[in-house]
Amino acid sequence: MANNEQILNALLREIQIILDEPDIRGNDNFVELGGNSIMAIQVVERLKTRDGILVNLAQLLGTRIDHVELIRTAPLNK
Repeated sequence: MANNEQILNALLREIQIILDEPDIRGNDNFVELGGNSIMAIQVVERLKTRDGILVNLAQLLGTRIDHVELIRTAPLNK
């Protein structure tokens, strides 16, 4: 069963891929790191489709990554 840390790590990994930046931390802000709305939509859709994780898009664009509401709707793929 996936816990909150695993779900947050899935989000961080996806952001690392989208931004091509290996050093992403929970206290970072997606937009300040160079993310934009199109990239954020890609992150949201990939996590929803692949991992069953719902990501609050508005929060991803406006707050620290570790403050983004994440809801797991399916078991986390490994």
